[in-house]
Amino acid sequence: MGMTPGGWWLLFAVFIIAAIAVGALLYVQLRREATVEPDSLETLKQQYASGEIDETELETRADRLLQYES
Repeated sequence: MGMTPGGWWLLFAVFIIAAIAVGALLYVQLRREATVEPDSLETLKQQYASGEIDETELETRADRLLQYES
């Protein structure tokens, strides 16, 4: 006993639909991550590099951020 030829096509169609759905979900997730604002630590580095904050302020804020992340 086995699957009828029509049964194999149905199984194949379900597999293709599932693969497309997974691919679409991955695509949406990657696009969402790409549009997220830069993380706070990167923003601090940019502020330090542009001279908006000094080294002491950079270290203070970075320590605070790292405490909250863990």
